[in-house]
Amino acid sequence: MKALSKIALLSSFAAVLFAVSCKPDDSPQATPSDPRDVYVAAWTCNEHSTQIGTTSYTVHINKSTTNSAQVFITNFYNTGTGQATANISGNSITISQQTFNGNQLHGSGTKTGDNSISLTYYMNNGSSIDTCTSTLTRQ
Repeated sequence: MKALSKIALLSSFAAVLFAVSCKPDDSPQATPSDPRDVYVAAWTCNEHSTQIGTTSYTVHINKSTTNSAQVFITNFYNTGTGQATANISGNSITISQQTFNGNQLHGSGTKTGDNSISLTYYMNNGSSIDTCTSTLTRQ
């Protein structure tokens, strides 16, 4: 009888250990429900312009509240004012033709990692076109 109670006690102990050891690990990071979330941040922009040269400044990317594929980039082209509009599709960024600070702007880019975006864009002031390439790094 003692042997049976020892076996029952050991079985109960083993069941408790098994239940504790089978507790699920911390859940894996969920994929954001809004794919734009991974873009929303302050970014350091290292820009090379054919007309201005190389500059570095901060831009902010924020989601549009009226278009679920759109973001706004403030301080774009280091203007200090206004915001450029871009569309997000996965890792691709499209800056559709738009008027920005009196210039015609368009371009595209790719999110190249968790903390980096590469962009190429064109600013046309009516008499010349400034070709720009930039790398945005999350701050």
